Amino acid sequence: MTRILYWNIEKFSINKINDPSTKRKDRSLPTGVVASGNRSDLILNVMNVNRPDIFVIIETTTGAGAEGTLINTGGSQAALDLLQKIRTRFGATWMLVPPLIVGQGTLKEGVCVFFNSASNLFFTGPFGWVGGVNPASAIGTGATVAYAAPWDTALPAVDTPTTAGIINGGLPQNQFAGQWLYDDGATPAVQLEFPSAGERPPYLTTFWDAGSNRNIKLLAYHAPPPETLISAEGVDSLSNIREITNLLTAQDDAIIMGDFNVNLSDAVLSAEAYDTLIGDSYIRQVNPTTVSGFPDQGYICTTLYGTSGKNKAEPTNTRGYPAYGYMTQNSYDNMLTRYGDATRAPVSSNITIVNLVTGSPYTKPTTPAYAGPKGSLAYITAMEKDSTATDPLAPVALLLPPNPTPNGNGGYAPKTKGVGTKFREWDNYGVVRSTSDHMALIIDF
Repeated sequence: MTRILYWNIEKFSINKINDPSTKRKDRSLPTGVVASGNRSDLILNVMNVNRPDIFVIIETTTGAGAEGTLINTGGSQAALDLLQKIRTRFGATWMLVPPLIVGQGTLKEGVCVFFNSASNLFFTGPFGWVGGVNPASAIGTGATVAYAAPWDTALPAVDTPTTAGIINGGLPQNQFAGQWLYDDGATPAVQLEFPSAGERPPYLTTFWDAGSNRNIKLLAYHAPPPETLISAEGVDSLSNIREITNLLTAQDDAIIMGDFNVNLSDAVLSAEAYDTLIGDSYIRQVNPTTVSGFPDQGYICTTLYGTSGKNKAEPTNTRGYPAYGYMTQNSYDNMLTRYGDATRAPVSSNITIVNLVTGSPYTKPTTPAYAGPKGSLAYITAMEKDSTATDPLAPVALLLPPNPTPNGNGGYAPKTKGVGTKFREWDNYGVVRSTSDHMALIIDF
């Protein structure tokens, strides 16, 4: 089984995790060097708690360039800086697929896919790297070469195995690239759009899992914002990708992940976005509950309010248990899985929303027990019942990390004077929200 961590880290660039500035942007905030260090530690702590085999970051900044070429400037610096920090913390076997530019104009971004080569994983592309300022292309359309600096040590130079069924067997891993371009397979072929020209295409990376004798096809997608029918059509268009539908073999297991900009609580948009993929035998991993009267939104939302403005995080306004006033009503991030061989499908995928404030999974402290899908990894909630409150499910206190760590405890009771200001301080919620407006997902796949 492969553990995969996915996170939309808001505007992921070098200053997010390594800002040399010794100045403060605001008196309530630390200096740039301290703030970026705190965010970097938070990201590494999330990895440390559950030790993923693959770590995917979307919304990486790109710099100028054509689609399919390497990201540059602040985004590339952040990717390489985090790679070095991961290697220092977790070992030199951690690798990075050099991120390519996907999309055009204001919507373009890069996707970072880190992986631990010690987890029986071999990167297999599926595209090849042809060098220079050329976009990555399908294997066989041009001579592949190894990456030049600064990406020359990001991937192993070791060849992939030649096991039957492997994608791109017997070739050096450091000459592969992710796939950013798709067609319908017709003659002549028509390029697929997601859902129209200029929008970000999904980013496909493939791995040979030698431990399970399978190809992992990992598709990361960031649908166009804001939440509209266009977003839903973008998600629905993923069903046109042959590589993850009708071209799947018994040795191929596919997982789709991303920020789909479609709220699960919107039945109409959700149906438009997901129904075709579900009809193609994909299992959506984050779902509304089926328990009557259960507060779905507090359990499935994946985005966070800010620390200032009209809708700032306010812990004395629960906005629906267990939202506690810092989680929005939006459930945008999700994962969908499909196994080529049913015997490889786990009994439980342990999907978990990584809540860095309360912990997760969320559990209802009174009967009936929560019967919907929930994670069972290490982010354990410490929420308690207040039997004296008007709402019997109200928490005794909002548990906060005194220093942000995945399972930290602290606590400020609702309606306590000054709790909102205290909650939003940098050392509490501030660093969590500064890292991203999205929560991560983690799954055993």
